[in-house]
Amino acid sequence: MRLGKNGKIRVGAIVLAGLLIREIFSFWTGHPFDFELWVRTGYWVAHGVSPYGVLGPVPGLTFAYTYSPAAESTIGYLPFWPLLLGAMYQLYALIGGGDRFVYYFLLKQPIIIGDVLLGYFISRCVRAVRPEFANTALALWLFSPFTIIISGVWGMFDSLAMLPVIVALDTRREAARSALEGLAIWIKSIPLIFAIPIAFSGEKKVRNLAIAVMLPVLASLATILIAGWPLNTAFATLQSTVTKGGQSLSAMGLFFYLIEFNVVGPISSLEVNAIGYVWVPAELIAVWLGYRWYGFSTRKGLVQSLLICAIFFMLFKAQVNEQYGIYILALALVDLSWNPSRKWFYAGLTAADMVFLLVNNVFLVRFTSPIYPDWSSTEFMLSQMMGRWTLTLEAASTVAFASLNVVYFLMIYWSRGRPVPETSLN
Repeated sequence: MRLGKNGKIRVGAIVLAGLLIREIFSFWTGHPFDFELWVRTGYWVAHGVSPYGVLGPVPGLTFAYTYSPAAESTIGYLPFWPLLLGAMYQLYALIGGGDRFVYYFLLKQPIIIGDVLLGYFISRCVRAVRPEFANTALALWLFSPFTIIISGVWGMFDSLAMLPVIVALDTRREAARSALEGLAIWIKSIPLIFAIPIAFSGEKKVRNLAIAVMLPVLASLATILIAGWPLNTAFATLQSTVTKGGQSLSAMGLFFYLIEFNVVGPISSLEVNAIGYVWVPAELIAVWLGYRWYGFSTRKGLVQSLLICAIFFMLFKAQVNEQYGIYILALALVDLSWNPSRKWFYAGLTAADMVFLLVNNVFLVRFTSPIYPDWSSTEFMLSQMMGRWTLTLEAASTVAFASLNVVYFLMIYWSRGRPVPETSLN
């Protein structure tokens, strides 16, 4: 549906406002672990060092010394992200003038732009089905404190990874959809959970799946070989993230809270690894359920199937960090096109994730670390004041987040077969 002049002005105003809000926080905030790692990675990659080893502090740029032998400063992503960080450092070297805040600002730009574009393409998907809700969907994403913190403050790039997935929903050519899915996986491997539904949304299923999977594989191998990074170190680093577990938002993560509360005893590393692999068969079941209940050939069917995959990931991945909420929330907002009554799930999931984010990051004090060297002392003081309430609130928000995912899944199950206008993807 075409927008009139006033409609375009409203969209532009919302996008500009959402961008400016994020930019206000861009250059002076950041997570002392993740964003500090981006700072180091950009510098060392630009200087020819592999990101898949321990990356030391960078004089004049490092703002946090939070890493140790137990938590080493090494990247755990496919090569797209370290390559992009290296490019941002090279741009800084050209125009930065030696000001570290210019570097921080540049590092945030792909993250912020990706988040804003994600909101825009969510609204495009919504407009195709429910045009009167499109601007509201755009505003809900761009003005959400949760998405603002994740991208503009924390500096996490999950929105950039989810962007090609949402663009794929608005793409007719099946090969292009699969290529977009492959790009999403290369940016951050989590969208791999969407590979089969997106690839099977067209007629040439095997070819499409090959495109979605081989694009990130070949791009990663080519980058590692051309750059001369050690293959074995890269593979070992990437593999270590597959089974990672701990206290988090997932239903599986609740088990680790039970250990902290002394409800159950400690478990062996073998048992931790076993828990870490549960999400893999769970995702295969999710794909089968999505195909059986909704199919992948229509926009609504594909969105419902992707939602099932996202829900199962949130429930069965051993560690679901706050930023992973981006993947289900983006789809949940598109889902409101057909199911406006589910707005409470979108609001509830956002609220539960936001509470966990606030408590787990000690009321956001650590995000001021680029300008506040004594952040850790203030954080320690607040943690002491909170005592066991921190763990209790984290566990409570995890229960709420997991429970909402379970109920959301049941709603999708109960709604199968309900007749609604559907748009073919091909």
